[in-house]
Amino acid sequence: MSNVKTAAAFEEFIGYCSGYGGSYNPGSPNLKLSALIELSEKSRQVMEAMNVTNSEMNLATNNREIAFAGLPKLASSITFALAASGASEQTMNDVRAIIRLMTSRRKSRGPVASGAAVPEQKGRSIGQRSFVSMTNHLARLVQLLREEPLYQPLESHLSIAGLEDHVAKLRNLTTMVNEARVSFSNARIALVRTYYTDTHSVVATGRSAKKYVRSVFGLNSIQYEQVKRIIFTKPKF
Repeated sequence: MSNVKTAAAFEEFIGYCSGYGGSYNPGSPNLKLSALIELSEKSRQVMEAMNVTNSEMNLATNNREIAFAGLPKLASSITFALAASGASEQTMNDVRAIIRLMTSRRKSRGPVASGAAVPEQKGRSIGQRSFVSMTNHLARLVQLLREEPLYQPLESHLSIAGLEDHVAKLRNLTTMVNEARVSFSNARIALVRTYYTDTHSVVATGRSAKKYVRSVFGLNSIQYEQVKRIIFTKPKF
């Protein structure tokens, strides 16, 4: 049973209990109608909190993916700007090596003879594709460019200052994703506890309240007939 169905089942059960009037009067404080209503409201709030944090996590993840998707184009622009500045071939090779790491591009092995077998690429890719690694590669590239006096592009996004800002932006995006994941994880823990694992969770309380209805009105009563089909299921964790 999903969280939504569990919440709906609990609300339906409360509706029946409300209709019993004073006949529904359990001694246990957590089974009283006011306590059931309070728990239902809490369950709604924790579900909303989890939905909000999930949306925030998805937004942060999407924003980061969009930003990092532009790295290959930026790397290409940097390469041509550096080449146009007259930088030495040694510097160009250093830049290309970093860019290969940043974009997962392998250095060309040269032409393959017709009919020759292409060697299978085994092991891990040369590109360290994690977002943290790609950001670090870009930071290394900016440091290298800072030490090249000929690299002085007028385009703001290619300038040293512009690239440093871009590195800071990428790092901030990863921080935002991490924070959003923590918030979502905490919200999910709160939901699981409220619905399933706390002593007076929705499932535990619903099951106990059903037993109370059966004890008061009887197995074959109309009242128990109403609620016996309402199932409170605890998933396996």
